[in-house]
Amino acid sequence: MSDHYITAAEHLPDEEQTETTLQITDAETKRIFEARVRIARAPDDLTDPQPLRVVTGPHENVSEERYVEFIDEIDSAGINDGLLRRLTSEQETTSNIVNTRSDDLKVVLRYLVESGQYESTAEALREISFRYLADHHPALLESYEDVRTEFEADPLRRALTERE
Repeated sequence: MSDHYITAAEHLPDEEQTETTLQITDAETKRIFEARVRIARAPDDLTDPQPLRVVTGPHENVSEERYVEFIDEIDSAGINDGLLRRLTSEQETTSNIVNTRSDDLKVVLRYLVESGQYESTAEALREISFRYLADHHPALLESYEDVRTEFEADPLRRALTERE
């Protein structure tokens, strides 16, 4: 990322320092992306301010300087990488049990097991869920695979995460 960004005035929130999702262009690389941000007129109003040129007008030839503070970047598929990384890190120290609290789902899953289609309700739920996610949210699974691989391959990160 560069140290200067551009956005259109029409995308700004009504109130400053409000957390919002904003389409931003990296002034150096010209890469367009979305991010969760806070915007302010003065750099002292933000914790980690970066210059932001806000363009207006029919040809976007009028601009004013503001400041942006990045919270999380959202990739082109709408995946919030920071959120995914935080959840992956938190999962290392929490239970992996998912409880749906649904009599209907339990009956259907037990039927699939007792009719010989799956070995267990957990296996049925995992396979059905991952198949659904692969069909409807492939970008999420791909992003998670990248994050998970990074976490598994980084012993320093794992050691630091375990200390917290």
